[in-house]
Amino acid sequence: MKELLAISPGNVALEFLAKRIADDNYRGEKSSQHNRYTKSDVVTILTIFNNYAPNGSLMKIRTTDISKRPANSPDEKIFAQFCTDVVSKIHKGTQDAMRKNYFVDFHRMGFIARYDKKKNSIVPFASGKIKYVSLTKQGQRLINATDLEEQHFVFSKGIDSMLGGYINLLLEIFRTPDYGIETITIYEYMFFVSAVHSNTAFEIDTQRCVEYIKLYRTLSRGQREAVVNILKEKMQPKNYLGNKIEKRDFYNWWNKAEQLFSVITQTVYFEERENKLIPRELRNAKGERTTLVKLSRSISEKFEYFTNHKVSKFIGFELHHVVPLSWAESREQFILLDVWINMVYIDAFSHAKITQNNNNNVQMEHEGTTVILNDLIGNNVELVLNNNIMYSPDKLNDMLDYNTKLLHKYL
Repeated sequence: MKELLAISPGNVALEFLAKRIADDNYRGEKSSQHNRYTKSDVVTILTIFNNYAPNGSLMKIRTTDISKRPANSPDEKIFAQFCTDVVSKIHKGTQDAMRKNYFVDFHRMGFIARYDKKKNSIVPFASGKIKYVSLTKQGQRLINATDLEEQHFVFSKGIDSMLGGYINLLLEIFRTPDYGIETITIYEYMFFVSAVHSNTAFEIDTQRCVEYIKLYRTLSRGQREAVVNILKEKMQPKNYLGNKIEKRDFYNWWNKAEQLFSVITQTVYFEERENKLIPRELRNAKGERTTLVKLSRSISEKFEYFTNHKVSKFIGFELHHVVPLSWAESREQFILLDVWINMVYIDAFSHAKITQNNNNNVQMEHEGTTVILNDLIGNNVELVLNNNIMYSPDKLNDMLDYNTKLLHKYL
């Protein structure tokens, strides 16, 4: 896109953006459905669901749009009444919306499970005809949380699962002092952050993402407005020949980013002000303002990793929390996860593999000095010493022991 590159010739952030737009998958990977809901909405829906299908029992749902088959069959009556009760409480959640949108998100959050007609469970991101739904143990944790903060943490963990680990990624960006990132705009998220460790041809690592954000910020306000205006003008379906995939639609892309922002700001970690994502302020037991995003502890713990392992920083390597920070279900758990002994310093390619597996490679094992991270179902990422991972073998047993303790606590 010549007009885009002409705004600031040689600006590699714009060159990346032009490359991304040229790709048919420019919008990035699948994420949340186009739903607008709050944590309160989700808790209300799942609480009502539990009334109709308690203790993890299965509820049979309709599989056909109401427009094609208006009447419910006798064994769909419970589902129909459940949806009616939801609508009466939050004024949304029709039968079609529930099964095609809300249940999809809730499954990816880990709060419900979905099954086919033979009652075989379906993996969260798979497609197929769903016949039954049940509330999971994590869903029960959400609705039975003893206080609002615990509930907020459990909900945030679900959001991270649905978004494929992007909450954890944002925590990493905001909490790395070397990056110097205090805010992220919706366009910076849309253009650059959503490309990090994505399963796309324009995938970038976290360090490159931060580089592009900073280069984008070197543009004047007028130049950044010109970028957006050019994209709005050029990226219209009417300007492209071919099928839907081959067309470009700026507003569809922007709507996706806006939806993600609205979901991310439902977490305990972030809020939105003037289209910018910022750390959410919390109050501690003394009433003092604090944020989990900017704990000074993180800085010292990252320093401790390099000190204890006697390693130096390398270009192309990133510190990674083995059990993600976003798995925390309380402030205390967050601090237990945010320690050097729960970190590994790994190459960006291995980091991408873990991210693309939704950060599920949390179990640490080893073969000699090769560290193996698996996701408990056999998908391994092997980290070869001085090739994919930098660490001191003297600390391996300590790392393994701490990992075992964490998994015993959280799984």
